[in-house]
Amino acid sequence: MSRKSSGPSGPADPATSGWRCAADIARSIQRMTLALRNAAHPLMGRGHVGPDPARSVDIPLGAAAEMAGALGWWVLAQGRLLDSEDFAAREAAREDLLADVRRAGVLVAENTWVWDETGRAQLVLATLPTQDRARRVAERLREKGLNIAVRREMPQPA
Repeated sequence: MSRKSSGPSGPADPATSGWRCAADIARSIQRMTLALRNAAHPLMGRGHVGPDPARSVDIPLGAAAEMAGALGWWVLAQGRLLDSEDFAAREAAREDLLADVRRAGVLVAENTWVWDETGRAQLVLATLPTQDRARRVAERLREKGLNIAVRREMPQPA
């Protein structure tokens, strides 16, 4: 005997749930995971709730040095060299790095890309209050196979 359920324990109806495919469900799970991590570790996630994974912010590290008051320490995932003149190649390098980070099981609330004199794709994975703590996190991330650097955080332009 089979039983169909129309209640909350039954299968989700794509028309009412807003899910169109497995990717929608995966993104929803990522957002929930980030919200839980941020609630558990407010210093790691800066308390972002309801992150928008599509948001991207570019911060020129050299120009940011002129801004006042560094806030903490960034843990950066580093990718391949960027060609600043070729937009498509730059985006491909960023997408490759983001894929490597996700394969390592790391989720970020916002894609904050940093560029500096190294000319590499660099993604902020965490912002921590002390250099010692940032170095410990960096070591754990290196164990996952990521190329990681620790840099002084620069404030975002107003």
